Formats: sequence, C-alpha cells, structure tokens
Amino acid sequence: MIWKRLFLLITILVYVQCSPGDNLDSFIDCTDTCEIKRKCPNSEAARWADVEKSRFKNHNFDETPFLLSTFFFWDCISDCDYQCQQIVTKLRIKKKQKIFQFHGKWPFKRLFTFQEMFSTIFSMGNFFPHYHGYRKLNEAITYNRFTGKDTRGLLHLRNYSYVAIAGMFAWSASTIFHWRDLLITEKMDYFFAGMTVLMGFHAIFSRFFRLDRYPTIAKGFFWTVAGIFTLHILRLYLDWSYTYNMRFNVCFGLLQYILLIAVSYQNYKILTKDKKSPTAYLPSRDLKFKLCATPIIMVTSTAMAMSLELFDHFSWNWQIDSHAMWHFCTIWPSWILYDFFLNDYNYFITKENVD
Repeated sequence: MIWKRLFLLITILVYVQCSPGDNLDSFIDCTDTCEIKRKCPNSEAARWADVEKSRFKNHNFDETPFLLSTFFFWDCISDCDYQCQQIVTKLRIKKKQKIFQFHGKWPFKRLFTFQEMFSTIFSMGNFFPHYHGYRKLNEAITYNRFTGKDTRGLLHLRNYSYVAIAGMFAWSASTIFHWRDLLITEKMDYFFAGMTVLMGFHAIFSRFFRLDRYPTIAKGFFWTVAGIFTLHILRLYLDWSYTYNMRFNVCFGLLQYILLIAVSYQNYKILTKDKKSPTAYLPSRDLKFKLCATPIIMVTSTAMAMSLELFDHFSWNWQIDSHAMWHFCTIWPSWILYDFFLNDYNYFITKENVD
C-alpha cells in the first residue's frame, strides 16, 4: 500500500545494526562444522576449520528436505546457517541467555516452508485490500466510461487504480521475500515498495492540485514520476544502498502523508464554507467524517503501527516479531483507503456538476 515503507528509516535502523548472533563463536563454530560434515559445495570452512576441536563435532546435522532444496533454494550452506541459528538459540534459551538476531533477523523456525511465517501471512493479508480496491475502482471507471458521466475526472480514478496495482505487486513481493529471503526476493520487495510510494505520491499530488483540469501538466507529471522511478531502480542496480533506498522511500512517504492531510483540510474548508455542498449520496455528518476525518485516521493508525518497529520484540514461543505485527496493522487502513478515494472523487465531481 502507499505507506508500506513510510517508516523504512526505523526498519532499516533496526535491521542493519550489527547482529550479535553473527559474531558468536558458537555460531561460527557450528556453521563451519556443519558445512564440513555435510561436505557443502563451495564451502570455505574446510580450508581452515578443525572439526575435531569443535564443540559440535558429535552433532548430527540434518540433510536439507527435498521440498526446500528443490523449490525454495535452501542450499547446503544456507541450511547449515539456519540449523545453527536454531541450535545456538536453543542453547542460549536453555542457559537463560539473551536471544540474538542473525543477519539482521530473529532466528525464526521454518514452519510450513515459510522462513518468516507470520510476516508472510500478513503480507498476503495486505494484498487483498488492494485487490478489492482495484476491482471497485475498475467498476467505477467502466461505469463512467459507459455513461459518459465524467471523462476529465477519470484521471483520478486511473491514478488510484495504479496505486492499487502497485500495492498488489508490492505485497506479493513482500510475501515472497518473507517466505524465502534471497538477494533477488529482497531486491524485488524494495523495488515494488518504491513503486508503491511513488504511485501514492503521484495520485494524491494530482488530486490535491486537481491536475485533471490541466491535462498537459498531468501527463507531464506522470512521465516525470515514471522517470524518477526508472532512475531510482537504475541507481540501486548500479550501486545497491540501503541508506539511499531508505531516504528515497521516507522522503516520498512523508510527502504522501502531508498531501493526505492537506486534502483532508481542503475538504473541510469547502464543506464548512459551502452550505450547498452536495450530500445526495451521503448524509452531511457522514460526508465530513469520510472526507475529512478518514485521512487523519489513516495517518494516525499507521503512525501508531510505527511504534512496533521502535520497540522491536520477538517471541520464541509464538514465532512472531514486531515487524510481522506491523504488517498486520497495515491491513485495516488499506480497506478504508480506497473507500476514501471513491468518496472523495464522487464528492468533488458531484459538486462541480451542481455548481
């Protein structure tokens, strides 16, 4: 959805900190021993590690399940890494020591082939509001084209449908990434997240400044945003940088929030000033709530979800962390987002027809 990476700054700060688990002697010893005992191809451990001196020399490491190695790209080395995360974490729990992160992530168990089960499920959950919104927007576009009710204002409906399409792609990529964390799945997750943020910025900017009244400017603005996205992908392709990616997403994410609040205030001023505002399709009180309060609620609810990233928490028993809960908390705002888009569109188009 449009704010999927608004608070990416906080996420990156949490995930790029040096993970203490990576540097544990027990973890390094375990992975080296596993790779040697399992004779992992391309392993560097065999060149210098001595299994006979390892505390894990008598441990029987499991072979990678066929399903995971064949369809989810768990090779010998990555599977040894996973097994040792679990072994070391269980030892630390037994000794009542602190649980550490590995490679910037908590030591999740693989459950039903999911590398991070709840983040994957909640990412799937975020897909459906955008799919539902896309269908509603598509119906509105089809209806307006068929009736010829409004042609100029269709620009906004199309822009909103682009947001929905980008959201579906972004959450699909997020689902795949949390299902199996690979370099390619990580990059696709970030690429489509950037697309979502830009499409949201484009749609709300166009709505606030009513670019449907200026077709030439609207077309130029669309291609400008498309060009920004192309350069963004090219920049990451040539030189992958978490810091740059974070700043890019946070910048356009904040702009979206500011524009949403600005649209809310714009609607409030018009509704307060114009006593003849059309209320045929909504009661006056509902109209103010849906057009003025809804954007504020969306901004506030996602800001509250941000606090989950501020206080990062992981439950070993439940296999869930704050990042997964953040994904869960972003599902509901998406359901009301597209209702707001449609209500706002119907309002200003009806108002202009009345005027």
